[in-house]
Amino acid sequence: MTIDELRGWAAFMDRAVIASLVATVLAVSALGVTTWLSLRFSADMRAREQATFEQQAATTRWRTAALEHDVSEARERARALEQEAAAARDRAATFGQAAREANERAQRADSEAVAAGARERAAQLDAAEIQQRLADLGKRVREAAASEPPPDAAPPPPASPIVTGLRKFAGTAAAIFVLDQAADAPPAAAAIAGTLGDAGWPAQTWKWTGVAGILGVVVLIKDGSDATTNEAASTLVEELRSAGFNATKGDWPANWRRFRGLLDGPQTPDPTEASIRIVVGVKPR
Repeated sequence: MTIDELRGWAAFMDRAVIASLVATVLAVSALGVTTWLSLRFSADMRAREQATFEQQAATTRWRTAALEHDVSEARERARALEQEAAAARDRAATFGQAAREANERAQRADSEAVAAGARERAAQLDAAEIQQRLADLGKRVREAAASEPPPDAAPPPPASPIVTGLRKFAGTAAAIFVLDQAADAPPAAAAIAGTLGDAGWPAQTWKWTGVAGILGVVVLIKDGSDATTNEAASTLVEELRSAGFNATKGDWPANWRRFRGLLDGPQTPDPTEASIRIVVGVKPR
């Protein structure tokens, strides 16, 4: 092999080595680029996976919070329904109690109606008898006035038992209310007023209009009256019964100074000042 051939071979080898080096460099560069791209892709994938995971975690937390809110609202609704049910039970108990009380009041009203009917049947007396008794009483008064003894004569006869019984409470003020619609009430009221006057009871009479449905003679006192007033009213009822009157005792059903209808009579004293009221109604005897 000649020098020229050796030189040519050496030049070829140099070019081959250079080409190999260039190829190696290109291969290494390609490998580095590929590795970098692979790492970059892996990082992007991890970032996307992390973002997706965090988004799913946030969605899960939101759903959990919404579920807890729904559970809380359900508990509140349950408590509200329980309270409404308790209130409904209370209302039902109240209505039941009211119904029982209404039944009891109805039963008492029926009993009172039966008793009132019995009293009305017992009070069926003849008005002519009242007039006759009043006439007899007036005759005795006139006879006593005509036969008034002189000063040196014997003392007058003793008072009637009813006057004697009522004199124990002399000074007790009484207001006599005479029902305007009761035709037989005025003469009976006059007889009662005369008897009370003889017993020392200051009594005044008023005509009572606008009221009806009262039978006999009702002696009334206000709530909380003292023992003396109660005893005087009870004694008056007993004495009136002994004289043939259909008399009963009771309490004034309202404020003592208030009454229905109108009163026609003396201006003084006021009819509400008396401690006892005597209402003369239909068929007092």
